[in-house]
Amino acid sequence: MKKNFFLAFLAASMFFASCKNDDNNVPDPVDKNYNVKEFFSNSAEQLLQTFPLNTAELPKTLTLEDGVKITVDDGTFAIGGTPITGSFTLEVIECRKPSKIVYSGANTNLINGEILKSDGFIFINAKQGETNVDKNMLKNIIVEMPQVDLDRDWTLIWEGADTAGADRNKFAWTDLSDDAVVPDEIGGQIGEIIATDGYFPFKLGKLGWFNCDIYWDYSYSKTTLFVTLTGNPVNLASFQGETGSTCVFFHGYGDLVVASLYTPNGENGVKSYDDSMPLGKTGTLLAFTIKEGEFYLAKQEDVTITANLNVTLDMVKTTEQAIQDAIDALDN
Repeated sequence: MKKNFFLAFLAASMFFASCKNDDNNVPDPVDKNYNVKEFFSNSAEQLLQTFPLNTAELPKTLTLEDGVKITVDDGTFAIGGTPITGSFTLEVIECRKPSKIVYSGANTNLINGEILKSDGFIFINAKQGETNVDKNMLKNIIVEMPQVDLDRDWTLIWEGADTAGADRNKFAWTDLSDDAVVPDEIGGQIGEIIATDGYFPFKLGKLGWFNCDIYWDYSYSKTTLFVTLTGNPVNLASFQGETGSTCVFFHGYGDLVVASLYTPNGENGVKSYDDSMPLGKTGTLLAFTIKEGEFYLAKQEDVTITANLNVTLDMVKTTEQAIQDAIDALDN
């Protein structure tokens, strides 16, 4: 009788231990509402630098994490045309590393089909409470972008166009609007800035996305890069994942170049702008998909651009952390 009781107790103990083990090994539930849009939204929160300010303490110069300086004067911002007073918050995204460009959802694409090499770019906004100030400012903000290439003392300023498609399906840089940038007196044409004491200084008349760039090796012969994605159906993402789920980027080594490949090319294919990729340049191709809580990743390093190059990337199921690690590695 005692033996039978002991065996029954042992069996029950093993059953409960097994159940406990199973509970420990159960993966976290998949969040079906988590898509690439949420990924970019979370990334933007991490990138966003916020500065609580008060009009009484202006003018003031702020230095951002990666060296950009912004000077704000009193009487700069308005809401509904009326100058604000008291406390407000300046919000800035600063992109001077390849990883930050990817996390921002932006790129170094020029809207006319060229690829740019960046000295860095920023997004600037201001709020009083939860209300955004007017996009057009009453006074200019002064921005100083650190000079990267000390042998080149000039750069060009471009404005971000996050509505290049009616459904926000693209992001690219475009020529400045008339109210965007006030050229420095020592600069040349509108949008051309000359370096001063290691910085490219320029004055902004409105808020939004602004970039210091030159053409990426404009003198090179150029070609089109084709990418075929396997292992996962392709639904190309729009700007910051507003629609779609798959992003494809090419980072050119040695330069702040992050081209977004967002032109469909047949089934499960995507391509760069036509004749935009310099022959002989080398870089990393990175593709990732985030859809309904599932993550896919493909990466190929040391891709050298040759004529009409077609690269096949196999999308492998992975984790969000692995995608973040792959993006972070672009800075190395």
